[in-house]
Amino acid sequence: MKIAVVSDIHQSVYWRHLIEQVNNFDKIIFLGDEFDYWKNKWPFQMNNAENIITFKKSYPEKIDLCWSNHAISYFLDERCSGYQYERAVDIKEFYVKYKELYNVVYIYDNWIFSHGGVSAKWMRSCRIDNLNEINQLFKEKPNFFKWVGPDSYGNNSNEGPLWIRTDALITNHIQGYSQAVGHTENIQPRIVKKYKQLFVFCDTAEHNYLTIIDTKTNNVEFVNLK
Repeated sequence: MKIAVVSDIHQSVYWRHLIEQVNNFDKIIFLGDEFDYWKNKWPFQMNNAENIITFKKSYPEKIDLCWSNHAISYFLDERCSGYQYERAVDIKEFYVKYKELYNVVYIYDNWIFSHGGVSAKWMRSCRIDNLNEINQLFKEKPNFFKWVGPDSYGNNSNEGPLWIRTDALITNHIQGYSQAVGHTENIQPRIVKKYKQLFVFCDTAEHNYLTIIDTKTNNVEFVNLK
């Protein structure tokens, strides 16, 4: 499959380039964080998020939306960095209204797509053996996806798919799967190879890159949309 990965949004609009390119891909995956930025604008944030939902509804089988730490911050009143107290009710209503359109992970071929990544240690702690159980676990027990700690940055293999950082993910990865994630900003997107597995870290400070992955050949391309 040819998959376009849109990393953390944080009110950026570069994703709109995909509206005209939608037929170039088998899947388009949004890794989340629609809200919260150091220079928040309202109602622009909400309008931008609603536009993503409209895009999803226009191509329901092609576009996937991921739960993220900033989303869960409002959905479960978690209050992570950048939390907008004055807009919290509106943002929570957004996620409650559209929760059925979101999942924690998407699995295509031998690739896992999620906001932060899935560690084997976290799966054992949740007593789940199959990656396909993760989305159902969120629907039944969303509190399993809260920040665990004690590392305030989230660089802990016990952290779940919305919070774990890159080093912890690589250290305790799931065998046999490559992963594409956002969550941790880089100067430029980067790839780490461990044995036969790839870890693709898509997010950047300006949230302006599109990551294109061929899940059969494992070819990865980064496109600057700015």
